[in-house]
Amino acid sequence: MHFFRLPLLLALGLSISLSPARAEKKETEEKPAAEAAATVKEADKKMEEEAPKDPLAEAEALLKAHAETGIGDFGSMEPLQRQDTPDRGVVAFNVDENKAVFSPMAHWEQYNIPMETKRWGRYNVRITYTLKSPALGVQVKIAGSTPESGGTLKKQIKGTSGARNSTFVGQIYVKEAGPLFVALYTPGGIGFSNFYLHEVALVPAPESENVLSPTEDGSLQLLANAATTWSENMRYEPKPEKNCLGFWTEKDDFAEWEFTVTKPGKYAVTVHQGCGAGGGSKVAVMLGEQKLNFTVKDTGGFQKWAPVNAGEVTISEPGTYRLAVKPETKNGKAIMDIQKVVLAPVS
Repeated sequence: MHFFRLPLLLALGLSISLSPARAEKKETEEKPAAEAAATVKEADKKMEEEAPKDPLAEAEALLKAHAETGIGDFGSMEPLQRQDTPDRGVVAFNVDENKAVFSPMAHWEQYNIPMETKRWGRYNVRITYTLKSPALGVQVKIAGSTPESGGTLKKQIKGTSGARNSTFVGQIYVKEAGPLFVALYTPGGIGFSNFYLHEVALVPAPESENVLSPTEDGSLQLLANAATTWSENMRYEPKPEKNCLGFWTEKDDFAEWEFTVTKPGKYAVTVHQGCGAGGGSKVAVMLGEQKLNFTVKDTGGFQKWAPVNAGEVTISEPGTYRLAVKPETKNGKAIMDIQKVVLAPVS
């Protein structure tokens, strides 16, 4: 008999006698015991089904697995953070200024963070935090977006010894502009004394994972879908009939490509642009300290493409570089659309 489940059985309305029973026939003795066991089993199943699900169970298991294997950062796919990350287009929420977002729960602790984006596109999710313990598993859910990982973002973050640290926890695709609800979870009982969240930020990310490297003739095709759009309104338009950078209505919005060069030398820079608003905007093309300029042409339509020669740049050694297209003036309702930028070796 399951005496350790007595409170549960009493709650279910069962009457159990603890006094010695008289000898009875075997079949009449086993019947109530079997019924009680079945009732207990059914109650256990019901309690298990109705028990609240801990959203951190998987994260804690992941944390334990990392601790046991000790693989550290080996094989990490986390994108490196730039020291010169632009501010344009970054959507940030400062938790220091609004501590009311913290909600301690029975089995986990939760931060409820309201955010809002002005455009669709891909973003890296960055958190800034202080952590006294060696490591901690966290989860991030963002309503109104599609996690590139296929589900909840999960991350094992490192201790900071009392200092602030920033790290990316994953990447999302925001399907449309507007409000986003962000929830960050940590295990229960952590509290401000051990973990303190300072900021959550959405940092513009490349619109595709294409690695930009030279073709057989040594040229580089910097396509629109490989750009990082540091912008509030300008964005990559994925429709097949467009496949370009559009909505370029703000002068301070700019596009940037990261690419690898294997052969040093001079490269001619050609911008394939379209404009149906009269043209005339002045635009800079920047590669490190080198700066080129061109004037946007009216091509008769924003998706009617025309190549514009911006000039030449010199790449002195193999390596990874960034090229940015930055408007300097805006003429008309929109600056231009861009299909691609081509760097061709100068023979």
